[in-house]
Amino acid sequence: MKKHIFIIAVVLLGFLSCKNKEGDAVNNQNKSEAEAEKLVKLQWLLGTWINEKENDFSQETWTRENDSSFTGYSFREVSGEVVFAEAMVLQLKNGDLNLTVASPKKPHEKPVTFVVVASEGDKFIFENKSHEFPQKIIYWQPVKDSLHAWIEGVENGNTKKIDFYFSKKR
Repeated sequence: MKKHIFIIAVVLLGFLSCKNKEGDAVNNQNKSEAEAEKLVKLQWLLGTWINEKENDFSQETWTRENDSSFTGYSFREVSGEVVFAEAMVLQLKNGDLNLTVASPKKPHEKPVTFVVVASEGDKFIFENKSHEFPQKIIYWQPVKDSLHAWIEGVENGNTKKIDFYFSKKR
């Protein structure tokens, strides 16, 4: 009788252990899905965005690389000369949604990573408190086919904000 109880106990423990592993797998899958959802909420960003005024032209283009990252490139031309350019990566990493920015015009500078600290609807706030300027980058879609982005922070002891307005290129 003791032998049967022991065998039943071993089988039950084995079953429960498998159930826990299944539960862990389900929890990990749910966690991965929740993490991926952060990037899915930014799908509206994909495509090309432009802002054109007389001799001033800006463009930002985002493409999907895979399920966990988007890449972007932004530039501004004034009178036909590129005065600003940056490459960007939006990437899920260790459960966080990161925005990494690098300037091809400044290859000696290291890329800077900002982590999403808040999101509400179609507004995402990325932050890196240790960066000189900006400390925050915000992307917001106030209405369909419209992008309002801005950078903000403290520079030389003064609070500063720079707005960027774009329309979806058709």
